[in-house]
Amino acid sequence: MHKMPPKAERSSFIPTYDNMRRFAEQELTEKEGFTKPCLAAILTPEFSEGYAGFMAAYAGTRKNVHNRDAVEEYALETIPDPELRTLNRARHVMQGEFGANPLFAGNGLTKVDKNNRYAKDIGQNSDVVETFTFERDPLTIDELQTLGAVTLIPAIPLKA
Repeated sequence: MHKMPPKAERSSFIPTYDNMRRFAEQELTEKEGFTKPCLAAILTPEFSEGYAGFMAAYAGTRKNVHNRDAVEEYALETIPDPELRTLNRARHVMQGEFGANPLFAGNGLTKVDKNNRYAKDIGQNSDVVETFTFERDPLTIDELQTLGAVTLIPAIPLKA
């Protein structure tokens, strides 16, 4: 990050529930439905557990998990409480914008995806430490390489 030019406005932090809430309070507007009480409600372990269950059930429909309209339609069909539907919608929008998906643990670690073919080899519930970086005007990979801020390393499959 120290090799980035000052004009590249950015914010980096460990994505805990509190850090994500503070960041979202700055970046998401009430006009979009993100009030402080909404953010406080959707960024908790309890809500995350319910949201993960909702998204797992939605995934069973085989519809696109990134399609906001389809997820909202599914919520209308399956969640009788309008307030809970609104909160689920907000969390889904946040997932699309910032990546707070069902594997978001809120403690700075990613949960292991138990459906992943490598999960049985890991033998734990938490995976990597996360870092969240938001860039208002991101640089291209070529620009980052020129600055010496990134190095591309060819990926090699772990298993065939």
